[in-house]
Amino acid sequence: MKDEEKMEIQELQLKEAKHMAGEADCKYEEVPHKLVTLEGELERTEERVEVSELKCGDLEEVKNVTNKLKSLEAASEKYSEKEDKYEEEIKLLSDKLKEADTRAEFQREQLQN
Repeated sequence: MKDEEKMEIQELQLKEAKHMAGEADCKYEEVPHKLVTLEGELERTEERVEVSELKCGDLEEVKNVTNKLKSLEAASEKYSEKEDKYEEEIKLLSDKLKEADTRAEFQREQLQN
């Protein structure tokens, strides 16, 4: 090869190397900006995770309260049925008592006459 050809090849290689170095410099300069962006995204993501965890805790508490409420509603219904039954029994016993009082009063009147 002639010196001129070597020189041309070296110049082309030099241009390519400069171009690659320029691209590497651009990428190197972008890294801090990307890092800042990613750190910001990470912080926002961590905040969302924290909020989500709080919401999960709240949801769990709501589920527990809902289960307790269902249990209390079932117990309330059961006791309401018992109350209705007892009220009916009280009414029947009151009616029997009135009937017995009426008979007793009638017998007293019979004895006095």
